[in-house]
This record gives sequence, structure tokens and C-alpha cells, in this order.
Amino acid sequence: MKPDGSTACGCWIYCGVYADGVNQAARRKPGREQDWVAAEWAWAWPANRRILYNRASADPEGRPWSERKALVWWDPDKGEQGEWTGHDVPDFKKDKAPDHEPPDDASGPEALSGTDPFIMQADGKAWLYVPSGLADGPLPAHYEPQDSPFPNLLYDQQRNPVRQLLRPHPDNRYQPSGDEPGSGVFPYVATTYRLTEHHTAGGMSRWQPYLAELQPEFFCEVSPELAAERGLAHTGWATIVSARGVVEARVLVTDRMTPLTVHGRRLHQVGLPYHWGPNGYSTGDAANELLHLSLDPNTHIQETKAFAVDIRPGRRPRGPAAVELVRAYRIRAGIDEHTGTEP
Repeated sequence: MKPDGSTACGCWIYCGVYADGVNQAARRKPGREQDWVAAEWAWAWPANRRILYNRASADPEGRPWSERKALVWWDPDKGEQGEWTGHDVPDFKKDKAPDHEPPDDASGPEALSGTDPFIMQADGKAWLYVPSGLADGPLPAHYEPQDSPFPNLLYDQQRNPVRQLLRPHPDNRYQPSGDEPGSGVFPYVATTYRLTEHHTAGGMSRWQPYLAELQPEFFCEVSPELAAERGLAHTGWATIVSARGVVEARVLVTDRMTPLTVHGRRLHQVGLPYHWGPNGYSTGDAANELLHLSLDPNTHIQETKAFAVDIRPGRRPRGPAAVELVRAYRIRAGIDEHTGTEP
């Protein structure tokens, strides 16, 4: 895209996909006919660059740290006064020499020296200590998810103290975690994910007969060990419950869901694709009904990849009986509007 308006693009993230009159994304040059970066296999937005910050693959003098992993390097004989070149598209101003020192009054990208590869940072450096920009900085820290079967083994602070919680709502109850009383009511960790055949919550793909036929039913993935523990039958039905809701899904027993050993305890995981809903050719319960709304303090995105559930064989109840089942789980876990809301 050019700032003078001489170019146009319907969707900015696809700008460049038809560069030079070629459908760049459709390229399929075999790996044996090109180098290991494989720049002629498909396309990467925006400049077909495959590795971000690839200036870091070369030392301060512009020489690759490792020939085996060489991405870009400084060629003093290229161009008028030298240029960055290599297997990948340089993620750096191409004529900025390794020994470049910016003037004192420089600002923005022009204030970065020739040895500052992280061009999206104000100082061009990679950060472990983050002096600004993170609500939960300045150093990396581990907290357990909002719902977790385990205590934080590093320190007493269980949850992120600056996570963003919504005002108490009866449909968004949080669960006890770690060593808190009642956490054992939800002993399994669930995660949601995508399938190739569907798009986001399925509002478009479930209406496409071809895609609906390829992935026709909502399902849950469990390990053979968990299936045996809970009496789940492959292709049968399972009911998954959290403090927010209850859903039913077909059971897919697979070695893909590997049990883990955490803090001396066997941990089972439940995998849930989140593409289903009540409409379309392919219908089913929505995995998102199980989720809580606890938001990351920086991006304000809710946790959807780690939360605690229970799973049991059979189909879920309907109508008021489904509401009563969730209420019964809340009572067993001692859940009220204050659960899980501590700083």
C-alpha cells in the first residue's frame, strides 16, 4: 500500500497476495527445489517474510550466527553502499548498515541503530523487563487460570491480581481453584479450539452443506484413560458441566489427549471445538456456554483455553432440569457471587 492513494486494497491483511500479477498464496514450489526458508511455497503477509525480527539471526557485524540457520546477512557489495540480503525477506531497513548510529535528534524507526533488530519496540531490543505497557509487568510471572484444579506452585498468589473481572452476574459464576474448598467438583481441564472445516463460532460454515458434512456434530476429545475412568463410550454421548452451563457432545476417544502428571496428580484434559450452535445444517451445543468471562489485563481477551469442568456419560437434561443440574454443581462447590473474585 502506498500513502499517496495510488494503490487500493479491499482488505489490508491481504495486501500483496497478488503482487506482480501472481496469486502468491497459490504457489507450491516443492521444498527440494528451493532453500529451507521455502519462500516460494504459498505466501506470508505482508512481504512474504517468514521470520519476524530476522535481523537477530545475524551478529552485530551482520554475519549469520550460524550458517545452518542463516536467514539474512549484510552484503557490503550490494546496492550503492551495501544492503541486507539472504534467504528470507529482511525485517529491517534494507540499507541500514550494521554500524549505523542514529543522530541524537532521530525519532521513531530512524532512532534505531544497525544492531537493533526488534523494530516494533521503541528501543529495538527484546524485553524480559518491560518498563511500560503491561498492566501485569514489568517481569514475567506465572499465575494459574481463573479456574484451575491446581494451586500456584510458585507462590501464594493463585490468580493474576490485575485480571479484569466483570460485575457479578448469575450466568458468569467463577469456580474455586487450587486448594480452595470445592475445587474438586470440577476436576478436569478443558480447552477450546478450532477445526479446519469450520470458521469461528460456525455462523457461516455450519450453513455450508459441504463443510457441515465434513464435521457434522459437536464432539469432545478425551483420552482412553479418562474414558475408562468416567465410563465414556467412543461415539457415545457425554455431558460436560461448569459453573456457567452444561453441554452435551459426542465422545471422541483418542490418544491425542495425553494425560499429564502435575504436582504428583494425574490430570486429564477435555478438548472442545467451539463451532456449534442451534442453527444451520450442522447443529449442536456451544462450548462457549461453559466459559467464564475473566479478561487479560492487557488485551482484554477472556480465558477460553484453560478452565475446569466435570464430564459424565450420557446426554444432558433439558429445560429447567439443565438449570437445576448447574445449580446443584454450584451448591456442591460452595459457589456464590464472591467465589474467585479476590484480588
